[in-house]
Amino acid sequence: MKKTLCLTGVLLSQQLIASDAITIDSIFKHNNGLRSSTTLDFITSGSGRRFSTYPALIGIDDGSVLVDSKKAALNQTFLYALNEKTDLIVSANGSFGDLQYADSNGFSNSTDTNFDSLWLGINYQFDTLFAEFIPSITVQVPLFEKSFYQNSHSDDSLKAFSAKLSLKNYSDPLVSTFYISTTQNFERKIGTKDIKYPDSYSLGLDLSLILNPKASINFNFEQRYQSVLKENARETNPSTTLPTMGLGATYSINQTNSVTISSSVGNSSSSPDSVVSLSLWHKF
Repeated sequence: MKKTLCLTGVLLSQQLIASDAITIDSIFKHNNGLRSSTTLDFITSGSGRRFSTYPALIGIDDGSVLVDSKKAALNQTFLYALNEKTDLIVSANGSFGDLQYADSNGFSNSTDTNFDSLWLGINYQFDTLFAEFIPSITVQVPLFEKSFYQNSHSDDSLKAFSAKLSLKNYSDPLVSTFYISTTQNFERKIGTKDIKYPDSYSLGLDLSLILNPKASINFNFEQRYQSVLKENARETNPSTTLPTMGLGATYSINQTNSVTISSSVGNSSSSPDSVVSLSLWHKF
């Protein structure tokens, strides 16, 4: 969700005013050179799950007696225009986690710092459809992904893929984005066990209200379904839903930089309690 919230920031421009028609031309014009997005997420949860946030929010319950988790996740994404309609996407992700477990002595803590993943993808934007909606599709695969299960981990490649279809509408002073997405995970060997992480399916709506040439308020609503987790082909964790809703704001610093801060809350016991994100966009 934090990605979709911060992406609305690319629509702001020094030349835009709320009464102007909002177009895709902006300080981060689509398919115009090299752009970057740097996002820092702070995730807190008492649901007993470990969460990953890129390219989608997925919660893993591996049976550990986890009672509380805190995570700071850093994502660095570069987008490079291959042509007028196609972007190449490279995204690197790292994190610092603080986990609290229940044991015979009460509680114990463990911390870890990891380079989590490196994803490569393509975004393609189609021509305008009905009612001025602009469709686009994004497909990504992990060239590297660190997988965790109980006390073991593995370094994997091409064990998943992500796809997202978006419909964007620019209508002064509101920018609307409807999207559906999925992340499919393949079986991987972690320690001595064959693990099938849950697959994820989501339906969401992003709204960005342009207040003036420099600022907007952003809203996000997302319903996510997550399939079962399997250990050695046996279901060990049931399917669940991870609904979230969020609020954020974007400020255009200058012609080449924009910043977004956002916060989302979970609406089920399986969702993280909160995700607070700070994102910086830069156009080279």
